[in-house]
Amino acid sequence: MPVEVRFRPLHEWALTPAKHTVDRQRSRDDAALYKDNFRFVRAERRPEHCAPWVMGQELGWQIYSPVDVAFTPLDQIEMDGITDPEAAGRAVNRTELWQREKSHLAVEKTSWLHLHQFRTPRGWENMFLPNGAGTVEWRLGWAADVPRGYFLLVMPLPELDGLDVPVGILTSTVIARMGQDNGVSIAVRPTAATHVRRGQPLARIVLLHADSLQAREVYESEAEAETAGA
Repeated sequence: MPVEVRFRPLHEWALTPAKHTVDRQRSRDDAALYKDNFRFVRAERRPEHCAPWVMGQELGWQIYSPVDVAFTPLDQIEMDGITDPEAAGRAVNRTELWQREKSHLAVEKTSWLHLHQFRTPRGWENMFLPNGAGTVEWRLGWAADVPRGYFLLVMPLPELDGLDVPVGILTSTVIARMGQDNGVSIAVRPTAATHVRRGQPLARIVLLHADSLQAREVYESEAEAETAGA
């Protein structure tokens, strides 16, 4: 039986991941149009005609933005989060301190960090949390049921300008824990002023088995290769 990954919205505003499909029929129709109507120009060598490329594009699921948001780069200074974080914040002249585990992140007051607070049984919570190194944790509002022994690989989309998505791997344990809170989250890094729309693709997630992470490389020596080919 095929492995199943179940996506569940935890909030009304959440947009669960979905498969991306390549329009191969349109590409075939274009190729036929050129062939039947033009003497020289052809459209046979399009990427949609390449099976490896198509499989690569359709692998996994796309993640979508659940809101309209205007990002700007977020400079962050990591401070001592235990002794006197308020004094540390004053020392670097930053208006906000965000506690993340044992550190505090000092940032300037930025509207998009606060505009998308959402309703939870505990009250209003932030969709975006400063994460360090210019990144924020983006809480997406959906949960995933991933079989034990599998992982989700988070990958960026090349066409997303002004917003980096660092490559990362989420274990089934981490994904389950996220599902008990406000759903799966990914890290994003705004690199320029950019506007992201609700429903716009943000990243891609691909299911990995534990064997993929444990695979080891083996190199043949030239002598072994010659022997094998004899």
